[in-house]
Amino acid sequence: MLIDRLKLFVTASVLALSVAQTAGGAELADALLDCRALASAVARVDCYDQLADTQTATMNQATQIGTVERAAPAVAATETAASATMEATADASQEAFFGKNEEEIRKSARESAGTTEIDQMDARVLEVRKSATGKAIITLDNGQVWKQIDSSRLRLSSDDQVSIRRASLGSFMLYKTGSKSLMRVKRIS
Repeated sequence: MLIDRLKLFVTASVLALSVAQTAGGAELADALLDCRALASAVARVDCYDQLADTQTATMNQATQIGTVERAAPAVAATETAASATMEATADASQEAFFGKNEEEIRKSARESAGTTEIDQMDARVLEVRKSATGKAIITLDNGQVWKQIDSSRLRLSSDDQVSIRRASLGSFMLYKTGSKSLMRVKRIS
């Protein structure tokens, strides 16, 4: 997932590099190389996003003036070089994540973005309904929907206050405030 996003942004940056080279944008090419040098995947993607936004605005202005039409033959000529650059950058990004599981990739992204992971969340129940298999489906006031994945018998109703805590092996436990009972849940939306 994160790797797919990185591939998408690398493709966009290579396209921007191609246009920058044909339109005399040496500054943009240098900026792309600066982004590529960033060690953090999240910081690198943010850098590419900012450059893509800038390039989009520049391209919109150029389209109005008509310079894009004059640059089209040069864009075709740089297609092979751009493709090679894109593959090399994608390979470097993939190597950085090779061997890591999705949780480790997410943790790396959170760390580079400067965010921390919480271990507990408190919310109010808006709705409780049963699935076809008889498991509880709980909609919370924050918009999240959680589904029971065990066979516990915790009784929940609208307006109940609950806590969801991170448990072992990536699972989550839902606790009703004022009750000792709990329910193993997974988030479905």
